[in-house]
Amino acid sequence: MNRTKQLRLNDSTPWLGLCLLAMLCFNAGLLHAAKLSPNASAATGAEASTEAMHLGVASCANSVCHGRAAAVEQGNVLQNEYRTWAKYDNHSRAYAILKNADSKRIAANMGIKDASQTAECLACHADTTPANLRGPKFHISDGIGCEVCHGGAENWIDSHYGANTSSPADNAIARHQANLKNGLSPTEEPAFTAKLCQSCHLGNTNQLATHEMMAAGHPRLRFELDTWLALMPPHHSYDADYQQRGKSSLPTTRWLEGRMQAAQDSLTVLEQHSMPQGLFPELAVFDCHSCHRPMDTRVQRPLADKQLLPAGAIRINDNALRTIVTVVSLRNEILGQELTLAIRQLNQSTVLSKQALQASSRKLMTLVERARQSIGDSALNDSEQQAITRALLKQGASGEVRDYADAEQLFLGLQVLSFDKNSPTRGARRYDEIFTVLSDENNYTPRRFKAAVQKALKAVTEN
Repeated sequence: MNRTKQLRLNDSTPWLGLCLLAMLCFNAGLLHAAKLSPNASAATGAEASTEAMHLGVASCANSVCHGRAAAVEQGNVLQNEYRTWAKYDNHSRAYAILKNADSKRIAANMGIKDASQTAECLACHADTTPANLRGPKFHISDGIGCEVCHGGAENWIDSHYGANTSSPADNAIARHQANLKNGLSPTEEPAFTAKLCQSCHLGNTNQLATHEMMAAGHPRLRFELDTWLALMPPHHSYDADYQQRGKSSLPTTRWLEGRMQAAQDSLTVLEQHSMPQGLFPELAVFDCHSCHRPMDTRVQRPLADKQLLPAGAIRINDNALRTIVTVVSLRNEILGQELTLAIRQLNQSTVLSKQALQASSRKLMTLVERARQSIGDSALNDSEQQAITRALLKQGASGEVRDYADAEQLFLGLQVLSFDKNSPTRGARRYDEIFTVLSDENNYTPRRFKAAVQKALKAVTEN
């Protein structure tokens, strides 16, 4: 689990994850966002079942289950997962954050009396299971607890429990399959996890950090699945047993699934929320930096930006879509060209009509699903990862990266692609200068980013 220098943490030191999270959160606003936007609520986030009773985190906290003070040395699970969650994981404090000074200020700016009692805040800060499905040990103050991600435990807690230290791997596999059949969420599957996590960390049709929220003080949301999972204090171990049971995934697989799901969710949200209820559309579904930049008369628009939309038009947040183009073009050049054209049409539809936007969005949804199937046939091999790395670096070196958010996602992708299990920090070091350029969103300059990426591209090319 030991990964890249800035964005990864070590299994043996959960506290280090919090330090690295602060490093990832380039400024106070992003650190605040990481705290304010924990994992999704079970009911609305990832189509998890809401029919089973949520028993509460205390049901998992017994010392013979997941409540030990220290991890066991042998066995299928660490058994200290509850302590890791309670002591180190910000998800456990998601509800409490709604009562702090920052949240009170945001609520006051929105005219909300109490954020901890407001549905749109609780949707991503607590387990919003209906009252009739809350067990005797359930407490909403537990924030984002076990069952938010793993599903209501009523029907699987018994089959989930078993001898930890002596069960052969095949028995562990069979027991896990029984748990899944009984309602345990398949969190080992990147596609499921992407949909679950991003329902809050990016938003979906039911959970959306609106422009009103952000204008009131809620930070801009940003997310990359593999990086954020690596930053979580680990409550499982990527050991031989974990891999034998088929529960491990490659970082690049998680990255791609995250980008795929982000593309699909953004299209769905765009279609359902972009149309105005009043004079203006829901601006949260667009690219924040289309407007939020200095009012500088010396601004120079990239050529691709000028060819896409007239000055002053609000761009769609299409970064995930464009990442998919980069990847899928390696395996299906024609599909990549279709996606590129459809993305252009989607952006241009925003200055045409509601009907044009809906038609463009639905066309892209079909193409993204085709891309998912194309990429999902097999994991990226080494040569494909190298080709994607070069393609991303060329994009950054060309000066056509439009704004900070695009630069940020490009960097996160490069970090994932640089991971080398034999030397976790070696590949990441070449991107130190890019990381430095991104250290302060408010002082970001495209010129410095371009220069840093050009330097990294040269190093990759020479090697």
